[in-house]
Amino acid sequence: MRRVLADVKRVRRRAVLLAAWLVAGPLHGAATVPRPDDVLGFRPGADRKLADYETIVKYFRALDAASDRVIVKDIGPTAEGRTMIAAFISSEANLKKLDHYQDIARRLALARGLDDTRARALAAEGRAIVWIDSGLHATEVAPAQHAPELAWRVATDESGEMRRIRDEVILVQVPVMNPDGLDKVVAWYNRNLGTPYEVAPMVELYHRYVGHDNNRDWFMFNMPESRNVAKLLYEEWFPQIVYNHHQSAPFPARIFVPPFDDPMNPNIPAPVMRGVATVGDAITSRLESEGKAGAISRIGFDTWWNGGMRTAPYFHNMVGILTETALWRYATPHEYDAAKLPKRFRNGLPTDSPTTFYPSPWRGGWWRLRDAVDYILSASLATLDVAARKRSDWLYGAYLMGRDAIAAGTKGDPYAYVIPAGEAQFDPTAAAKLVDVLRTGAVEVQRARAEFKAGERTFPAGSFVVLMAQPFRAYAKDLLETQHYPDRREGANGPPLRPYDITGWTLPAQMGVEGSWVARPFDAALERVTAPANAPAAVSGAGGLFLVSPRANDAFLLANRTWKAGGEVRRATSAVSAGGREFPSGTFILKGLDRGAAEAVARERGLPVTAVDSMPSGAVELKAPRIGLYKSWVPNIDEGWTRWVLEQFEFPYRTLADADVRKGSLRDRLDVVVLPDAAAKTILDGNAPGSVPPEFTGGIGLAGSAALEEFVREGGTLVALDSAADLPIDLFGLGVRDVLRGVPNQEYYAPGGLLRVAYDPSHPLAWGMPKEGVVFVENGPAFEEEAFRSEEGEEQPPAAPTGRPQPHVVARFPDKEVLYSGWLLGEPKIAKKAALVEVPVGKGRVVLFAFRPQFRGQPHATFKVLFNALLLPPS
Repeated sequence: MRRVLADVKRVRRRAVLLAAWLVAGPLHGAATVPRPDDVLGFRPGADRKLADYETIVKYFRALDAASDRVIVKDIGPTAEGRTMIAAFISSEANLKKLDHYQDIARRLALARGLDDTRARALAAEGRAIVWIDSGLHATEVAPAQHAPELAWRVATDESGEMRRIRDEVILVQVPVMNPDGLDKVVAWYNRNLGTPYEVAPMVELYHRYVGHDNNRDWFMFNMPESRNVAKLLYEEWFPQIVYNHHQSAPFPARIFVPPFDDPMNPNIPAPVMRGVATVGDAITSRLESEGKAGAISRIGFDTWWNGGMRTAPYFHNMVGILTETALWRYATPHEYDAAKLPKRFRNGLPTDSPTTFYPSPWRGGWWRLRDAVDYILSASLATLDVAARKRSDWLYGAYLMGRDAIAAGTKGDPYAYVIPAGEAQFDPTAAAKLVDVLRTGAVEVQRARAEFKAGERTFPAGSFVVLMAQPFRAYAKDLLETQHYPDRREGANGPPLRPYDITGWTLPAQMGVEGSWVARPFDAALERVTAPANAPAAVSGAGGLFLVSPRANDAFLLANRTWKAGGEVRRATSAVSAGGREFPSGTFILKGLDRGAAEAVARERGLPVTAVDSMPSGAVELKAPRIGLYKSWVPNIDEGWTRWVLEQFEFPYRTLADADVRKGSLRDRLDVVVLPDAAAKTILDGNAPGSVPPEFTGGIGLAGSAALEEFVREGGTLVALDSAADLPIDLFGLGVRDVLRGVPNQEYYAPGGLLRVAYDPSHPLAWGMPKEGVVFVENGPAFEEEAFRSEEGEEQPPAAPTGRPQPHVVARFPDKEVLYSGWLLGEPKIAKKAALVEVPVGKGRVVLFAFRPQFRGQPHATFKVLFNALLLPPS
């Protein structure tokens, strides 16, 4: 009966959708499946034409209405409220049994309850699940434009190849992974079409917060789009092949196709890499047979990093495919003069003669958006074809990897990762947040019902346990352990070979969670965590004042809600005792907040709150800071992440454009100005004249720099993150220098990893921090007080007092073993150098960060250092 009702509902739904399509004006009548150009109004890839998201969705819904081979489902909202969709395309017979084939894929991927014989039978019965997505990076326009044509061809083509694909494969197609970004790009391109700025770069991020980093969010899942996709990949469909389209080929190649470059992450199952090579060979073979020259492999794109749309699936036993097709600019065609093409790729290999991984060089000529669409279509169809030809192999291979992962975890070494509950955690809320992140990526986490012993340690009830005997063991292990990136250089002592992305990301360290690896099996009463992991806390004690430890990031959220309610916020300048508890320096003392509001945060966030009657001594009152966040017309991902982090903890802020800074009188409007990570030149100069429309050119200029200095001298706080620290260092006369300025990368190189620091917890910038911690560094600065030197370079004492106040070093790199996770060359260059400095200037101060406290929304352990900078007590 349930299936009959579902069929009736589907028939009614198709009737509604088909009626909507008829109103829109089909060209071929009700019985005809619409072609893309029937709805788009042009052929995908036409010169100077781009379809926006609404139009692409309209086409997919029309296709659903007209074809029994297509089902379109909503999969969740975007950051700006649009609705993402996924299309399921296969034969009519397969779609009638869609739930059945989905269940087969799930059972094989999770591997439990199966033996090899039953798994082979399921693999023979099942259908290969192939994921193909488009439009993640919105300025790479061809993949999203190709999506309607791919769907139409798979749904309507009656060739023998396509019939086999429909019979053997279920295509899960997400036509646009970044709907908000597509609409931003289309609007920008159409605004400039036919003007001198037709191919001008964007002047805003093509995602509300993260721009290009929407492909760097696949283990944190901070963005709603990432969470929507994770649910389909890791909870519902478990595709054997995940194909993520991009459009940034190594020039002048026309498309990058796997296999990838080294290094390979040792946690990735070997069959995944074999599968990647199989699909890559299918793509290049098809391109070659169709006369599409310019395919290149094994350059630039490695398989070390966990966190991309094609890399995170590796650790889930899925074959992740990335291609990068050539792009000129948007939908504008371009002619390349063969004589002007570069002679070598960045790896030194020639571009104009055949090589092993570039056997058919591209010789120049016209390149249109349609050319890119054709290459992408060929690659998509090749992937579907090899999936169909090896259907049962892909399905059974997924089972084997899951089976072997469970067996390896059962054997041990490691057997489990244990996150102790209670007092073992410096931040009482961090462990639950880490568990929630892991569970979003389909890591199985258990909670102990009673105290237990594992290894040489006893853990309390409530501790979390990640057993390694699970199908996605590789993913869990990789996120929880430290990374050791290989030392890769050009020659023995030459420049380092650049990694594709960051080299170290150990999540417990980034999030401030203490945990322990356990090598051998142990006994414990465990239950699976199936809901948000935080244990609800409460407000203890009586009275109208609320005390909250600064060790929890959510303490800042509660402070912001207190200000919003019209209350008062104070912080203890030294340790205090109250309500039978000890509280560290920086503890929040909140007055005027409704107890019910405090209870709500305590319950929802697991944040302990203590109510008392009297005000502890030695507390300083703070006013709600008026925060300005600088935003250049040169799109800045770090600015977007900063906005996102501030909003998560309800910090009110205003955006400062270049003109706002140049106007001056900043102190009248603001208490704090934040400069996100950006080169000083970019902040000062912005977009060059002629590169974008005039209203978007220029930066803050020297006038803006002078306005910032005036703001500080009049009592404001300037917070400069990472490279942005160069601006006040160079122009304000701080008496501090960046010791890494001008150092070549063969002498110092930190391409994204975790480094150790020591904090001074007595300083307000480090309130709520441990004495030792880990920070994320990506080729940032390191500071020391500027010394006077003779003409020969010898350090000299100053001839007379400088009149400058002494900088306060709040965090410092250690004298040895600086690297915690990832890769670092030239450790002695930063040993004992400052990582966080407060420099008094006039009535205000400048805060210099040598690290990224909010990088990609990952390092929860250092969020509060940034928050402390926003709430510094009056000088």
